[in-house]
Amino acid sequence: MSIFHCQLSIKFQFVSVFTKTNNLIMKKQNRIAFLNMLSTLLLRGLSVFTSAVFSRLLGTNGYGILSTYSVWVGVMAIVGPLQTGGTLVNARVEYPPERQKAYQSSVMTLSLVSFLCCCALVILFMGPISTLLEMGWYLIALMLWHAFGSFCVSFLNTKFTYEFKAGRNLLLSLGMTLWTLALSVALIFLMPKEQRYVGRILGMAITYGTMGIGVCAYILYSGKTFFHRTYWKFCLALAIPVVFYGLSDLLLGHSDLVMVKKLLGDSQAGVYGLAYNFGTVLFSIFTALNNSWTPFFFDDMKQGNLDRVRLQAKNFLELFTVLAMGFVLLTPEVYHGFAGRDFWEGTSLVTLFAAGFYLNFLCTFPVNFEYFHKKTKMVAAATVSSCVLNIGLNYVFILRFGIAGAAAATVLSHTFQFLFHYCYTRYMLGKESYPFGIRFWWKYAAAFAFAAVLVTVLPAVWLPRWTLGAALGLWELWQTKKRKSIF
Repeated sequence: MSIFHCQLSIKFQFVSVFTKTNNLIMKKQNRIAFLNMLSTLLLRGLSVFTSAVFSRLLGTNGYGILSTYSVWVGVMAIVGPLQTGGTLVNARVEYPPERQKAYQSSVMTLSLVSFLCCCALVILFMGPISTLLEMGWYLIALMLWHAFGSFCVSFLNTKFTYEFKAGRNLLLSLGMTLWTLALSVALIFLMPKEQRYVGRILGMAITYGTMGIGVCAYILYSGKTFFHRTYWKFCLALAIPVVFYGLSDLLLGHSDLVMVKKLLGDSQAGVYGLAYNFGTVLFSIFTALNNSWTPFFFDDMKQGNLDRVRLQAKNFLELFTVLAMGFVLLTPEVYHGFAGRDFWEGTSLVTLFAAGFYLNFLCTFPVNFEYFHKKTKMVAAATVSSCVLNIGLNYVFILRFGIAGAAAATVLSHTFQFLFHYCYTRYMLGKESYPFGIRFWWKYAAAFAFAAVLVTVLPAVWLPRWTLGAALGLWELWQTKKRKSIF
C-alpha cells in the first residue's frame, strides 16, 4: 500500500472516530438536557397546571391568601439560608472534584446556622410580624418549615444539575410533585370550605419541610465537613450579593401581588395571582432550558470554547423565542379553559407577564457571563435597582390602572433590568470579548414583540394566531431535528 493510501486511511479513521465521539457527546448532552428540563418542568410546571384545580377549590379570596403566603415562603427561603446553593457552580470552577462534597456540606452547615438565627428572630418578634403579614402564628410556623425545605430541595436540585445527574433530578422532581399534589388534595377536603387554603399550605409545607431535613442530613453526611474557614469565606463573598439578587428578583416578580392585596383586596390578588401563575408556565420552560444550558456554558467558557458558546446560545435563543411566541399566541383560549370565569378578568395580563419573562430570559446571557466572572455584586445591584423601580411604579400604576397597572410596572422594571445588565457586560465587563451583542438577540426580541402585539390587537380572532403558532412549532421541530441537538 502506498504512503498516500496509508495517510488517507489514517485520516479517514481519525475523522470516523472523531465523528463517532462527537455524536456520543451530543447524544449525552441531549439526554442530560432533556432529563434536566423534564425534572424542572415537573417540579415547577405541574404545580402551575394544578393551580387551575386549586383556584376552583379555594375561590378568589382563598387563592389570594395562598399566593401571598407563597411569596413570603420565597422570601424566607432566600434570606434565611443565604442562598449558598447559588455558589455550587462557582465552586466547581474553583475547587477540584474531590473537594466538592466537603464544600457542599460546609456551606449547608452555614445555611443551617443562618436559618436557625433567622427563625429565632421571627419567633422573638412573632406578634409584630404576624400583624404585618396578616397571617396567624401557625401559618408563619409553617412558612419557616416550608422555606427551609424549599431551600434544601433547590440545593439538591442544583447539585444534581451541575454534576450532570439528570436521572436523579427527575426522580426527585417526580416524587416531590406527586406527593405534594396528593397530600394537598386530601387535606383540602378535610378543611372547612372557607379555610381550604390551609389544606393546600399544609400539603406543601409538610412535603418540603420533611424532604428538606432528609436532604440536609444527606449533604452533611456525604461531606462530613461542618466548618471550613476557606469555604465559608469563598461562599459568603458570592452568596451575600446573591441573596440581594434573589430577594430583589423575587420582589420584582411578586411585590405587585403583595401591593395588589394591600391596595385592592384578596379577591383582586387572587385574580392577579392565578394569571401570574399561568404565565409562569413560560418561566418554568425558561428555567428548565436554562438549567440545562448553563452547565455547558460554564464548562465551555472555562475551556475557552467561545464558538461553541455562541452556537449553543443561538440555538437556545431561537428555541425559547419560538416557544414564547407560541405561548402568547395561544394564551386567550387556553387561559379560559384553565381558569374559572371568576378569574377571566386576568386574561389580558398573561401577555404582559410573558413579556416580562421573555425580558428575564434575555437577561440570562449577560447574567451568566457576570456569574462566570464572579461579578455577583453587579447582578445584585441591577436587580435591587429594578426592584425599587418596580415598587415605585406599582404604587402609581395600581392606584390608577388597577391590576393591569401592576403587570405593566413589572414589564417596565424587567426592561430596565435587562438594559442595565446588557450595558454593563457589553461595554464594561466583556467589551469586545462579550459574545452576545445586540445583533445576537434583537431579531428574536422583535419577533416575540410582534406576537405579543398580535394577541393584544386580535384577542378574539383565534384562527390566524393558532395557525401561526402551529407553523412556528413545526418549523422549530424541523430545525432541532436538522441540527440533532436541543442546543
